[in-house]
Amino acid sequence: MQLATFISWLLTAGLGAFMLRTWLARGGLRRERARAGGLPPQLIAGHAGLAVGGLVIWIAYLGCGARALAWTAVGLLMVTVGLGLCTVTLWTPYPARKPGERRTSSADQPTMVVPETAAAAADGNGSPEHQVTDEMIARLIEQPGRDYAQWHRPVPLDLAVLVPIAHGLAAIGTFVLAVMTAAM
Repeated sequence: MQLATFISWLLTAGLGAFMLRTWLARGGLRRERARAGGLPPQLIAGHAGLAVGGLVIWIAYLGCGARALAWTAVGLLMVTVGLGLCTVTLWTPYPARKPGERRTSSADQPTMVVPETAAAAADGNGSPEHQVTDEMIARLIEQPGRDYAQWHRPVPLDLAVLVPIAHGLAAIGTFVLAVMTAAM
């Protein structure tokens, strides 16, 4: 099981290295630094660094068999998985929109203010995304679920989707194998 964990870890690291290289080659670091609230580079570097550090400790465990090294690698793997989940959470847009799609202005439509934003609207700071228009209500009554289906379209499965999914599944498998190996 030690070798299976090692192979799984190598597969996960390989997929992660491919994603990191692609992201850097396409200007991801520059783009994230340029926008407000962008993904901190420390998060990506920490995730990759801890993954490699844990792999090195796992290799040391394979060489000498000290159980403390296995548990240290598992501990680093736990933090690595946590940082990976943070990365996915920050990168995943919600609600999903088509590329280039923007919200339409509802300035010329009669609006009904949602109760949570009544104070903001009273101050004149109510934003259109927090207002429900009569047209929106009529459209939802006529065609319930149409807007939901429009926002939640299935993503086409290509390399940009399959590699992160495979990376995540391999990370879960690696973690389970590492815990089972360390516990034996």
